[in-house]
Amino acid sequence: MQTTEKKGILKSILGILTALIFLVGINPLYSGKINEISAAEDYHTWRQMDPRWGNVSMNGTTVAKSGCLITSLSIMARASDSLDSKALENLGISRVDDFNPGILANAYTNRGGFSYGGAIASWGTISQIIPQITFVRDSYFNSYTQSGIASEIKAMMDQGLHVIVNVNWHWVYIEGVVGNDIYMIDPASDTVLLYDEYQLSGGNEYWALTCKNPPAPFNPSGTSTTTTTTETTTTTTTEATTTSTTTTTATTTTTTTEATTTTTPETTTTTKATTTTAVTTTTGRLIDTTVTAMQTGEYFNSGTAKIGMYDSSDCTGEPVSYVIPDGVVNVRECIGTIGHIAGADDFAGWIDLSGMTFVKAEMPHEKGDINGDGKIDMYDLGLLGEYLNSLAYMPDGVSMLTACEIKAADINGDGKVNSGDVLVYLILVCK
Repeated sequence: MQTTEKKGILKSILGILTALIFLVGINPLYSGKINEISAAEDYHTWRQMDPRWGNVSMNGTTVAKSGCLITSLSIMARASDSLDSKALENLGISRVDDFNPGILANAYTNRGGFSYGGAIASWGTISQIIPQITFVRDSYFNSYTQSGIASEIKAMMDQGLHVIVNVNWHWVYIEGVVGNDIYMIDPASDTVLLYDEYQLSGGNEYWALTCKNPPAPFNPSGTSTTTTTTETTTTTTTEATTTSTTTTTATTTTTTTEATTTTTPETTTTTKATTTTAVTTTTGRLIDTTVTAMQTGEYFNSGTAKIGMYDSSDCTGEPVSYVIPDGVVNVRECIGTIGHIAGADDFAGWIDLSGMTFVKAEMPHEKGDINGDGKIDMYDLGLLGEYLNSLAYMPDGVSMLTACEIKAADINGDGKVNSGDVLVYLILVCK
């Protein structure tokens, strides 16, 4: 048995190794493959924000930002022992231990499996990549209570189905049900009881799939045991395969949620976060709903489609570049709904602001707290990684962070946001 001191040393070493891995991952000169920095560890620890694969592209977004469903599918693939030789060939890897959410995301991208914004375009793609996984249905719970939802999930798992649930526009893999308690592996947190982290209103969307092995016997006092039987699933999955090539429209719906919080008797601010079904919100930005005319300041693309930037104020012709979803621009001048974007040479282009959201002036974030949630954690590290990675491809005048967020990202206080800040984050997060 390891002593506490030995465990602490091992944890420190792991933190240092992770830092080195991440620093290599954001280096634009690095040409290695993602499986060279894979996670052979327990799939229970896989998180979409993990810097080893968080920056993997998903058609206009990344695994860190929109990869909760891909991460849940990856967890399911390992939990069910579904990675046979054909799957490894399709994934472009030689060992099961090389598999991780980034590998699966790349396989989807290679097959055109993502619609713009990272939503999965077709149910059948998972079977094309991992033949021992078959999509059965995309449906909704009939129940609106915890006990009812638990019963529905338990019945499906008893039939040999693996279940992935959409909890408030975020997907989680269900590991087991005991009584009314639903146990999950969450790509965004370490919480294991679903209702400890999320409050379901009922009628939630879910995916049901068959794999090489059914859900493993679940023991809530420990971890489930992965079975290695070679029994095949029922023949009804053949029909599911033939119908699974239809394009998913339910999982690509963009939803905007707003929550109004009164801060003083005279002042009201609104927090707004825009997500797709594949997205876990990582950055909340205050917007000003009292603005009736376009004004100078920061705007961000709160939609799911890119918005063109033009070289003239009439915004006609071919765009010179684009603002991707969640991209931020600083507008120096407004002509009607058209904004002049400031860039390195003072001018970066013109954009129609009617498709953008104005960012309300915010109080400075605490140093290191990029998303302003009062904590310094993996979410901030993921945002920093995404920002640094975006510097290699983002057009002049466009950023993935607001000025306030960039200032918070400079955690070491040297006036620059770079790999030095990454190292400080890793030390704080991994300690």
